[in-house]
Amino acid sequence: MAKRIIISIGILLLIMGCSSRYQVKEMSVGIAAEDKSDLMVGTVLFDDAWSVPAGSIGCCWKNAGALSFVDGVNFPSKVVVAWYDMDTDLFRVGEAKIDNKAGYEFIKEMKPFKDRRTGQYKARKLPYLIVGMKRDGLIKVWISNAPGNYLGRQILEIGSGMAQIKELPPEDER
Repeated sequence: MAKRIIISIGILLLIMGCSSRYQVKEMSVGIAAEDKSDLMVGTVLFDDAWSVPAGSIGCCWKNAGALSFVDGVNFPSKVVVAWYDMDTDLFRVGEAKIDNKAGYEFIKEMKPFKDRRTGQYKARKLPYLIVGMKRDGLIKVWISNAPGNYLGRQILEIGSGMAQIKELPPEDER
């Protein structure tokens, strides 16, 4: 009987240890677009569980343009994004798979960076999850230790996907 209990506990610990849920204490989430875009981003939904506001985005590829702050969430494994391209009059919806294990490992190993304006080191471990959209429908996801072009900035691509052109929702549902 004791042997069964020990085996059961071992299996339970193994299952818990292999879980794909990686809890993040705090994180900034940035939305970016290829430069000279004019996108109105409506939905940025992670794991069908939590979202961040976006709005009008027109620049800052690979940089954290429009920032939101989240805490106590699981590091996501997917993101769904919906946006309207004001220049081409196209509405796109797409999903990008995210390697949440690689993202979580990156956070654990983050290094400080240096602020170019002040010359000060920023040792605070605040990760930046960046979701980027291109006009052709490409969606990219990066994790970084800094929001933009800082000395010592590390950035890692952890996800990608493609958005499809969709019909615009009715006016009263936008």
